[in-house]
Amino acid sequence: MPKEEHALLGAGRNMKNTGKNSSYKIAEGPAIEQALGWVVRLRSDSVADADIEAFADWLVASEQHELAWNQAIDTWETAGLLSYMPDLMPDAETAGSVQDNLVRLMRRAFAGFWRSLTTVSVSVAVIALAVLIFQDNGRTYSTAIGEYQQVLLDDGSLIELNTNSSVTLSISDSLREIELVRGEAFFTVAPNKDKPFIVHVGGADVQALGTAFNIYRQGAERARVHVVEGVVRVSEAEGSAVAAPESRMLLADQALEFSETSGMADLPRQNIQQATAWREGQILFDSASLSEATTLLNRYLEHKIVLGDGVQSAHKISGIFSSRERETTLVAVAQAFDLELSRQDNNWLLSKPNP
Repeated sequence: MPKEEHALLGAGRNMKNTGKNSSYKIAEGPAIEQALGWVVRLRSDSVADADIEAFADWLVASEQHELAWNQAIDTWETAGLLSYMPDLMPDAETAGSVQDNLVRLMRRAFAGFWRSLTTVSVSVAVIALAVLIFQDNGRTYSTAIGEYQQVLLDDGSLIELNTNSSVTLSISDSLREIELVRGEAFFTVAPNKDKPFIVHVGGADVQALGTAFNIYRQGAERARVHVVEGVVRVSEAEGSAVAAPESRMLLADQALEFSETSGMADLPRQNIQQATAWREGQILFDSASLSEATTLLNRYLEHKIVLGDGVQSAHKISGIFSSRERETTLVAVAQAFDLELSRQDNNWLLSKPNP
């Protein structure tokens, strides 16, 4: 089974610690039969809202149901599930295609779950299946330009992705590793002293010590870290271009910038709200120049802002603008700088008004 499909089906067992040890529990026969029945029911082409609500109720009704669901997923992985559904496997030659079909239908079923989530009243259904969707070891999550996404980990940690950003998860029994491949992310980390949470970005590692922090990766070599709560340790990676790798501790409201070539540098104490406003779909300008404003706005725009000939502005702009209602923000920024806004080819043009 491909790794991505294995992660989708197998992650459900992480709802409880069912590792192979002396306290491993086995679900009873009736619960197993019910769990396998739910697998078949949820992979149906016609999963209804009522089915999802009923599954959520069943799942939390007893510990036996949770154990049974985990074991049903284990059974799936070894293809033993097919023995419970003989009508799905007429002969050995078709086993591979049947399993592929079941995987595809399970994907469709869980996609339908999220589409109908707003109508589900049982909040625990979110908890039970968020793990199934999001805790994919080795999985990469990305946003397109202008998009925002949340990734919930099974330990309760939350990763928020800003526009045009990407992270890769690598979760083991002893370590939570995240690579910020590009863009910007906010990390709200569930404390676990036995399982460090480390973000790899460029030539440095950022380790959370039970905290919340923001990282903005500016290209291949440079990034900024803002700490909102708690403490983080920023360590330059061995083998970087700096003479001696450095390590620093950052407290709440502290920030630094680092690069692979020039090392670490403290940033002025800035308004954390300004650095993380994107989480609320906002852009905060505080006496920003035209150049600063257009650079920031272009992060959220598929069609970039270009400046017309001779455009120079001594004005500064301050205020709160929307990063999601981008055209409205563009018009407001143009007006603030006394410029005209128009489309030119695939770009937005800011130009001097006609006399």
